[in-house]
Amino acid sequence: MTTDTPPTLWDSLPALRDRLADANGLLFCTDFDGTLAGIEINPDAPALGEENRVALERLRDHDRVDVAVISGRELADLRERVAIDGIDYAGNHGLELHRDGESTTHPIARRRRRDLDTIVADIEERLDDTDCFVEDKSVSATVHYRTAPERESEVHDAVETAVERVAEGGFELSTGKEIVELTPTVAWDKGDAVSLLVADHDGWLPIYIGDDTTDEAAFRELSEIGLGVHVGTDSETAADYRIDDPDSVTRFLDWLADEGLAALDSRGAA
Repeated sequence: MTTDTPPTLWDSLPALRDRLADANGLLFCTDFDGTLAGIEINPDAPALGEENRVALERLRDHDRVDVAVISGRELADLRERVAIDGIDYAGNHGLELHRDGESTTHPIARRRRRDLDTIVADIEERLDDTDCFVEDKSVSATVHYRTAPERESEVHDAVETAVERVAEGGFELSTGKEIVELTPTVAWDKGDAVSLLVADHDGWLPIYIGDDTTDEAAFRELSEIGLGVHVGTDSETAADYRIDDPDSVTRFLDWLADEGLAALDSRGAA
């Protein structure tokens, strides 16, 4: 369920410190675009800043912390862009996973690759005379219209028509920040990916931080057992807390890698 605008995270750090002190460990999960990096018109532009890299590596190096980056990006692109060894990755909203050194792809998504190729080619032809473009992500696709927001209706029509022509019912459409996401129709999302990770961490505190509509599934998944942090000013979200922007994410990561780890280490201390 969604709620009114959640409280700011900064006012709740004492409560979070207490939860970390009571936990067996920390499972820290985060989105990439709009969270670890700012939203860019060019999807090839976002990069992991050095401050965030240092904080994530400090979290990774703690013996009772696991880190996962969960993104709509293709897994190979995400791993190359983040480039931190020893953490888990989920690409294409969880349809691709890299855990314990092994990568897997959801079988239904893999089987629908040929249909997706045809759909992408159809969309590109329909939008050929516009500044919109299609990002092919192996088992899903994203149609970007940030460079031409006035084309929003045209983009939606092009995507819907292409899907209906090639594989009606075989793909789902979702919207984000001036994008249309095209994914195979399969009961799997970021919430399922987070649930899979949580199952291996009994008694650990799971945290998920993200900025977009696709992150809401993860927030809902953690509503009873962990906490979600929404990045941005949206008034309705299933997250427990909010922070303003990616710069605030950097600030939170710094706190987590310092005071948060100190609270985790205080468990069982005299």
